[in-house]
Amino acid sequence: MYMAAIVGAGPAGLAAAKRLQERGWKSVILEEHAVVGDPVACTGLISSSGVNELGIRKEVEETLLNKLRGAQIFSHNHEMIEVKRTETVAYVIDRGAFDRALAREAIAAGAELRLETGMIDVRKETVFVEHKGRGEIIKAKVIVGADGANSKTRRIMGINTGIENFVHAYQVDVKGHFDPHFAQVFLGNYAKGFFAWIVPENEERARVGLASTSGNVRKDFNVFINEKNITGEACDMCSKLIPVGEPLKATVKDNMLLAGDAAFQTKASTGGGIILGMHAGRICADAIHDHFASDAPLKNYEKGCNALNNDLRLHWKIRQFINSKSEEQIDKLFREMGKAKVGEFLSEHGDMDRPSRFIGKALTKPSMWRLLPQGLKFLST
Repeated sequence: MYMAAIVGAGPAGLAAAKRLQERGWKSVILEEHAVVGDPVACTGLISSSGVNELGIRKEVEETLLNKLRGAQIFSHNHEMIEVKRTETVAYVIDRGAFDRALAREAIAAGAELRLETGMIDVRKETVFVEHKGRGEIIKAKVIVGADGANSKTRRIMGINTGIENFVHAYQVDVKGHFDPHFAQVFLGNYAKGFFAWIVPENEERARVGLASTSGNVRKDFNVFINEKNITGEACDMCSKLIPVGEPLKATVKDNMLLAGDAAFQTKASTGGGIILGMHAGRICADAIHDHFASDAPLKNYEKGCNALNNDLRLHWKIRQFINSKSEEQIDKLFREMGKAKVGEFLSEHGDMDRPSRFIGKALTKPSMWRLLPQGLKFLST
């Protein structure tokens, strides 16, 4: 009998497992693949502020590929907003190696990792799994579903999420010539409902990708690279679903809890979920600890996520706001944002993960007042 079974060896699940072990509760991590971090799940771009808050600099330094100072965001017709700092604002990491580093930390804390073990069903404290083609049973007091966008745990809990709450992403590694200091984001008709990106690993290699709701992301990607004249040797293809819906209000049912992508704890504005997912994993583990130690309700996890969800809902509002605009409206908005010196404001105050930390500061900048009508529309989204 384990105290907790964590389904999925991604950052959220591994953060939960490590925290539970540190608090004295025996946990097992169930990973359906043969290797943690394979296949690669995302672009691997994380904020320096998030790294500092989580205390994961060691794991980042082990897997670091590049340091970024900012981003260039382009509208449909090439209007640009540039956010830049003199210091590092984000890290590009080897995502597979990063997950494996987190797994080693969880195992060192005492968690058990079972590879090639896929969860089939849950009945109270019984977890039915398939291990290398053979059915097995695992006993656990609590089950944490950190099993990604296509979460089976979420379905077992009876939580239905429509296809409109996801975008399909496609990414390749490309050899070429890139500015190593800036990520680039492109809004365009080729990226319906989302955007395309170039994230440099160094001057000669970058992760080039696109996410959309069109239903044919590979075709969209080809249109994008042809339009931007991106050529060079491509390899290491990655394709996945990204949750971009509002964070789930109900993430606990009976003895099951959801964390990370499974709970829509991803930034709908950008699709990133590593940092906030790890925060959620730790909050989840703390709620489980309180449940075992003092019989506190597991539902306290949902309360513990209130601050996190406030930021996630702001990211969701940003996505809804952008998607409500036409190509012409977006271009006009970018021009207005340029006049309002939004790039300079975000360079000084912006936070990739926590928009609640800087949105209020916009009112203190007279140059930003010209955007008040758009701000009111955003708040009413």
